[in-house]
Amino acid sequence: MNDVTPLGSLPSHVAERVRPVSESAPVRGELVLYWMHHAVRAHENPALDAAILAARALDLPLLVYQGLGPGHRFDNDRHHTFILEGARDVRLELADRGIPHAFFLGSTPGEPTPLRSLAARSALVVTEDIPAPPFPRWIRALDADVAAPVWRVDTACVVPMQSMGRSFDRAFAFRNAITPILEARLGESWPELDVEARAFDASSLSFDLDLASVDLGYAVARCAIDHTVGPVAHTKGGSTEGYRRWEAFREQGLRSYAARRNDAAVDGVSRMSAYLHHGHVSPMRLAREARAVGGTGAEKFLDELIVWRELAHNLCFHRHDEIESIAVLPRWARDTLDEHMVDARDVLSRETLARGRTGDRLWDLCQASLLRHGELHNNVRMTWGKAIPAWTRDPAAALDTLIDLNHRYALDGTDPNSYGGLLW
Repeated sequence: MNDVTPLGSLPSHVAERVRPVSESAPVRGELVLYWMHHAVRAHENPALDAAILAARALDLPLLVYQGLGPGHRFDNDRHHTFILEGARDVRLELADRGIPHAFFLGSTPGEPTPLRSLAARSALVVTEDIPAPPFPRWIRALDADVAAPVWRVDTACVVPMQSMGRSFDRAFAFRNAITPILEARLGESWPELDVEARAFDASSLSFDLDLASVDLGYAVARCAIDHTVGPVAHTKGGSTEGYRRWEAFREQGLRSYAARRNDAAVDGVSRMSAYLHHGHVSPMRLAREARAVGGTGAEKFLDELIVWRELAHNLCFHRHDEIESIAVLPRWARDTLDEHMVDARDVLSRETLARGRTGDRLWDLCQASLLRHGELHNNVRMTWGKAIPAWTRDPAAALDTLIDLNHRYALDGTDPNSYGGLLW
């Protein structure tokens, strides 16, 4: 291994997105490992670029590892299927660039994943900087367990989270801070690298799932997860489907977005949230192409994509240890909730809520739509969410219920944007 500092060799547009977990330098190892989980694409991917450049600098082979085990509290057929469909797409895209991809599918709780053993063989581990639970904790634990340094890379935001410098709790303040930075970024394409890094021999990895030939339904069925929440047939995972949906909206819906977005009865929104959450599409590309279309529709879409979405990332980035607690709310909001603690309320069971059996026809239809489609129109989700405090014993229970219902059934569940919306 060359005695170099690969972080110092990164170009500025990649380096500004890298956040080492600790200050340790690369160790002697067999490879550079990219642990992929929320930027499942081989294009416009800052984490992949950082891994490629580090592998070159260290003169080591590169491996992309992706894993899916039944260790997440919201694991079910819906999420597993969407993730596996994305993995199938990204394997083909990586293969076109000569980059090996290994996928581990765990079937039983407690089954050890290959991640730590691969990281133990690595000189450097690169992964995505996802500030929503459980990833901050998982990444810190990995860094503590292995000698190799771990780099977190922001792949989700047009303006890197760490570059904003501080936490914002108002959209107008965040908008004022981010707008001057945006113009140059929206006018630039993401530079694509020639790989020019050696490929790790993934044929030696016995755990690798044959994504090309495996029956995804059978593979999911053998996992010890919640099988009562099925896949969404009309929303398939992967970059191919993600960009197909985006291109249709860009051509047919973007110009009228400002006028139609608030009406849940018409098809006026992009429905890109699940693809952005899993990183199947590049937010930089969506922002760049929306700007090129221009007009009031594009202007409003960019406000939602960048200001409101990245405000939620900013919140999670600075407050991730509290993000599932009422403590993260502003003082005035907590005071208001406390004042209404004594209000009469009909406490309903989690099962009654989950199955949409409250007796409130509108709410039950919202929940049925979430169960069936894995998504809710933004205005509908606000109506749906605001009803929960009246049916739970206290604000903490309301937030816990919202998190459970959203993350279990929504394809974009656990996203920083989900936390921002639920807390809002």
